[in-house]
Amino acid sequence: MDEAVYGVWLQLVMGEGSRKVPMLLDYFGSCRTVYESDDVERKLSGLLSQSEIDKMEDTPLDAAVEIMEACRRLQYSVITPDSPKYPNRLRNIPDYPAALYVSGELPNIDDEVCISMVGTRRASRYGYNTATALSKDLAACGAIVISGGARGIDTASHQGALIGGGKTICVLGCGINTRYNLENEGLRKVISTSGALISEYPPGSPPLNYHFPTRNRIISALSLGVIVVEAGIRSGSLITANLALEQGKDIFSVPGEISNSQAKGTNKLIFDGAKPIGSAYDVLEEYVARYPHRLRLENLRDRNSRVYDKTVRPKWERDEKHTASPSRPAQKPAQSAERKAALPAQANLTEPKPIPKTTNTVQPDYERVNSAAEEYPVGMSENAVKVFKALGATPKMLQELIDELSMPASVVMQSITELEIYGAVDTLPGKRYTRR
Repeated sequence: MDEAVYGVWLQLVMGEGSRKVPMLLDYFGSCRTVYESDDVERKLSGLLSQSEIDKMEDTPLDAAVEIMEACRRLQYSVITPDSPKYPNRLRNIPDYPAALYVSGELPNIDDEVCISMVGTRRASRYGYNTATALSKDLAACGAIVISGGARGIDTASHQGALIGGGKTICVLGCGINTRYNLENEGLRKVISTSGALISEYPPGSPPLNYHFPTRNRIISALSLGVIVVEAGIRSGSLITANLALEQGKDIFSVPGEISNSQAKGTNKLIFDGAKPIGSAYDVLEEYVARYPHRLRLENLRDRNSRVYDKTVRPKWERDEKHTASPSRPAQKPAQSAERKAALPAQANLTEPKPIPKTTNTVQPDYERVNSAAEEYPVGMSENAVKVFKALGATPKMLQELIDELSMPASVVMQSITELEIYGAVDTLPGKRYTRR
């Protein structure tokens, strides 16, 4: 029998996030020894209440065997503290899990520069673009980006790492196979083939609200440092930052506009002592001396740059609407530095000078001028753009795209994978594809 079954059993008994799991393993020596102990030994340990002892008696090993069988069918691996693959960084926290479920290949965490990136689900364009650019550069330099797979900053962090050609780890607050956040289903599929999806919750576990604060300790524990990109004053991302601080991790924060409610949390972290960052170099410089064999800082485009040459726009942030009150007409938005950086190079636009109210000169139509930049995410490869433009609301089969574009099948499939990373395409049964 696989020894991991005893870790699964122990987690079923004690629950996720229990601080007694490390104490039991320290006292008994292994998950199997805990299972094979009797009531007297459990009482003498002084670690368990009578109700917990009763639950151990009432929880059959067969329940854990069923979970292990489900993992075998789903091709998930199960890692327990008794396994040499279990990260030591995780063992250093007082409530490490008795079992981790993994889809993909979990790297040797203890020898990697792992950086967690967290932030609000309601990311602004600035926050989304910044998270994407940071994670892209971190991954290009050899760091592994860890996040939680949620909308907003989490999504941007995973996408950026994949676009940068690196690895990313997604720590879920539900079962790996649970249908959660369906718009990221394609992204999770790509992560599982080039990184890892992990969870302490067995297959089929629902995404309950209290699961997410519990899983945050794993996100921070696996990392050397945590970057908070954009977060409100009561954001769950600050829970991760506080956990990271308790675990002795480095805290980094991206400064935001003081008028932006989604930046109040990140700005407060800076006031409280977090390191403010404006580029991946600001993070990596903390670790290059300790991990010279892992980091390749020469891959940074501009280690001192605060403005990145390519940005990625989330689908749900593309339609910015500017409303007006009855007494005042809508004003066209001024171009911010991020918006100008997002425009295609050929547009070659400059900021117009203010025009006195007394003139009848027509202001430039920003919505029309920027429409070309809004059609698809900037940063997409040339081939992916071609495939994206060939797709529409009517599903097209793979062979149709190959014939229409006169491109090799491998190139079309690679481009579709890239579009899935961007969340720009829906995959339908029968290898049919449409724009999302």
